[in-house]
Amino acid sequence: MTFPQLPSGLAGLLTDLREFVEAVRFARPGLLWLLLVLPVLALVDRYAVVRRRRAAALIGRPGAVAGLRTDPRPGRRWLGLLYPLGWVALVLGLAGPRWGTSDSPGVAVGRDVVVVIDLSKSMLAQDLSTGSAARWEAARDAARDLLDHLGRRGGHRVAVVAFAARPKLLVPLTTDTDHARAVLDELDGRFPPPECRPGAADTDLASGTRIGAALAAAVAAHDPRFPGSQDIVLISDGDDPADDREWAQGADAARAADIPVHTVGVGNAAGAEMWGDDGPVHGPDGAAVVTRLNEPLLKQLAAETRGEYLSGRGGVPALGEFYRTRVEPHPSREVSDDAVPQPKERYPWFLAPAAALFAVGWLRGR
Repeated sequence: MTFPQLPSGLAGLLTDLREFVEAVRFARPGLLWLLLVLPVLALVDRYAVVRRRRAAALIGRPGAVAGLRTDPRPGRRWLGLLYPLGWVALVLGLAGPRWGTSDSPGVAVGRDVVVVIDLSKSMLAQDLSTGSAARWEAARDAARDLLDHLGRRGGHRVAVVAFAARPKLLVPLTTDTDHARAVLDELDGRFPPPECRPGAADTDLASGTRIGAALAAAVAAHDPRFPGSQDIVLISDGDDPADDREWAQGADAARAADIPVHTVGVGNAAGAEMWGDDGPVHGPDGAAVVTRLNEPLLKQLAAETRGEYLSGRGGVPALGEFYRTRVEPHPSREVSDDAVPQPKERYPWFLAPAAALFAVGWLRGR
């Protein structure tokens, strides 16, 4: 079935409108729930109208009763729209709409967070019950969820580190969450950055999952001027086949810098076959190698660094909500040399029409 194409001018207008709506942000989005009061009031008003009609019917015919009024006035049905429109404009204004860029940049006030994503071969396992198919996809989606929250809130700085056999800093600390998200969008766990893979000279590597080295890189990526307002978020399955406690070196570095490591577990404790470049990985005995979510390790790492553990529960972890409720309330830093473009406040565009609509409704309804 084919649909008629929209005229180019109308299509462009709809595109501009969609982009405008996507750009609007609210300083107090929780107040938008007050819009639900409107349909409730409409139901109450409808009920009152029915009650009045029934009461008038007990006196006589509606036309005769209307003629008995001492102040007969013609119906003004359009007046009924003034108060609802005024209420909508009032709620939108109180919610603090913002779009565009203000002339005066603000100061970046928030916390610094370094996101560390595991891209080792065990992250190729597909053992998730919901959401993304592979573990690395769930890790990337969780990081995207975190960046979405950081972008809405503003002021936080974020860096991204990917690792397997070796770590690589993909994004230095920045307030530009759009750039960090663009880098994440290009990340593919099937083809990790070459710097993360073991090289020909890395004959001393015990395994291809070096969590400790990744945490040390995350500590180095932080700004040493702001201790106490820094976090590391490690997204991993915690499966290190070497089991040599190499992760403890990274935990020691984070603890020495007073940076909590919040660990996020992806995968399933029941396990799944490990995949390599040429398909399933087999051990010396020919049996398939099984990789499992190592929650005890991730919980211990978080506990030793005063961090918290978040379980993905077999799907994509809700990392944005976790950061908002469990981490963001902690003390923030203020960066005076990192100005952040501030969205322009637009609440007068709504509060002024709201006042006008209420005033006209009151005057015309007298």
